[in-house]
Amino acid sequence: MLRSSFYDIVQSKQDGYVIRFNASHPIFSGHFPERPVVPGVCIVQIAEELAVRTFGHPIRFMAIHNLKFRQPITPDQYVTISIVKVEESICNVQCILPAYDATEGATLIVSFNAQFAML
Repeated sequence: MLRSSFYDIVQSKQDGYVIRFNASHPIFSGHFPERPVVPGVCIVQIAEELAVRTFGHPIRFMAIHNLKFRQPITPDQYVTISIVKVEESICNVQCILPAYDATEGATLIVSFNAQFAML
């Protein structure tokens, strides 16, 4: 579980969870020392953890489909991760950077569909 050591939930909203990363976590010293970015596998793990909270029972991602990383996530960014069940055992995950002012829209940075199984 990455929560509390790698990331924290700042806010639970109707459209997802706002999270922040622990910039001093050791993973960032190796990924990458000069310009740290959040590893993609960590985003998938965080999404699985948040899906457990969203659905209210233990689940496990069994397959990931249509995974797209549109830009890197740095440890200083706050992101919103939303998980929406689209079929019986499929959910859609979106990771969004918030808008910084009224003239900008939020930016989709990661998206995928996850097939999951209840445990």
